[in-house]
Amino acid sequence: MSQLDRRTFVVNAGALALATVGQACPDSAVQAQDAKKTGDLPDDPVALLNVRFRELYTANRDELLAVTPLAALMLIGTGEVWRLEFGQPVRSYAPTPWIVKVKGLMHAVIATQATAARLVRSKALPAARADAGRLAEALVSAAGLITDSLPADLVLSVRSVVGALRRLAEGWAAGQPATAERFSAAIKPVQPDLDRVLTAVGEAVYESVVTGLRKFAAESDPQEWKRCLVGVCGVGFARRDNIEIAAAMSVMGRDAVGTRLLYLENTFTIPAGAAQIAASLADRALGQDVFGDPYRMWRDLLGDVAVRRAGGSFFPETGRGG
Repeated sequence: MSQLDRRTFVVNAGALALATVGQACPDSAVQAQDAKKTGDLPDDPVALLNVRFRELYTANRDELLAVTPLAALMLIGTGEVWRLEFGQPVRSYAPTPWIVKVKGLMHAVIATQATAARLVRSKALPAARADAGRLAEALVSAAGLITDSLPADLVLSVRSVVGALRRLAEGWAAGQPATAERFSAAIKPVQPDLDRVLTAVGEAVYESVVTGLRKFAAESDPQEWKRCLVGVCGVGFARRDNIEIAAAMSVMGRDAVGTRLLYLENTFTIPAGAAQIAASLADRALGQDVFGDPYRMWRDLLGDVAVRRAGGSFFPETGRGG
């Protein structure tokens, strides 16, 4: 799928998924009754009551997104900024084109390490050896596909890393034993090449996000831009030092993190990101109306007790250096 086709597909998928935003929510009792027939609702009356309350919250959340003038979304690692108007994706600010292709290199590293771990574990050794053969075949194709259209100074580095991975996979498929030490020893000589590629990709993503957000802001009403939520759609286990957050901070300011600039966990598509933005907006209004604090519902509902018990506000930091 070409870059243009991919973006068109995501826009169309987003429009389809969001087309129901703003439609009237069915009567809760009728909805609950229908769900009861299919076994989707619990028998416990308190649990059933909570389901009904959540339905009413959801109806408000979806309507709110449909009347929100502006939001921005990014999918991690692409450098692309998506513009949402009244809940609908209307355009994207395209990134440096080769970014998406070179992501395949890190996926190849992940797949090779995973296969090595399975072979070392030996829990399903025949299946792991068969998958090593599939991995080797994929890596033969990867060198050409990933390097196509890359900057010239990255091509040799990508081929070096893919070549080391391919030799490992071919050896495993032929019956060679796998150990953690052998895997690390094979990766170590090409580590500088891998680091070189990751640095280049990081710089390209950073510049693409900065450029995209600046265009986004320049094409927006200044007051709407000041209220606009910017979400980074990412994996459920949020990594520290996210490149999109860093790039957006350079445009929006560090104070925007956690107030306008949000990492949306376990979110892999633009429609899913839009739903997360809608929930953030609904919770912000809820916090203001109930507690007089727009960000109160962005904390744990029992957070006041947590802060008192812990001796201060906190959040676990993942991957913190010693």
